[in-house]
Amino acid sequence: KHTQSCGCHNINQIKKRSITHNLSNHRLYNTWLGMISRCTDKNNPRHKDYGGRGITVCQEWNNVENFINDMFPIYQEGLTLDRENHLGNYEKSNCRWTTYTVQNRNTRVLQVNNNSGYRGVSYNKKLKKYRSSITVNRKNIHLGYFNNALEAGLCRDKYIIKNNLEHTLNFDRE
Repeated sequence: KHTQSCGCHNINQIKKRSITHNLSNHRLYNTWLGMISRCTDKNNPRHKDYGGRGITVCQEWNNVENFINDMFPIYQEGLTLDRENHLGNYEKSNCRWTTYTVQNRNTRVLQVNNNSGYRGVSYNKKLKKYRSSITVNRKNIHLGYFNNALEAGLCRDKYIIKNNLEHTLNFDRE
């Protein structure tokens, strides 16, 4: 009863503002529009994974011109917009251009067949141990067997940090 709009009003207002800048034909316009829509439009199929989880767009980037001024100088053809910290918001300090491969690694979602609760960790029934592994340059690297999933997950994270890889960690760096 208190909601005045489903979210489309906000999107339409943002679209109107951006068109007045004559940037609707800019190559980054659709990237910007998709980012705004995922975070603000409840009718966007991806909203539950972005705005529905509290992911927002910084105030400055509600204006497409500011987004383009910040992100176009570092843009490279064929790359996609990615948030370095997948739990963080869309803002200049947390966004970068990267490949689909790196972006797919930078996700909070575990594979559906994961039963350990940690990335790169699986249970070996025969050995009754948890196996830690990681794929780098399409090669699977075995990191070891462990008595519990936590140890295996920590081992994988240490390997990522030591080798400065762009894989998502199981635990936050502290």
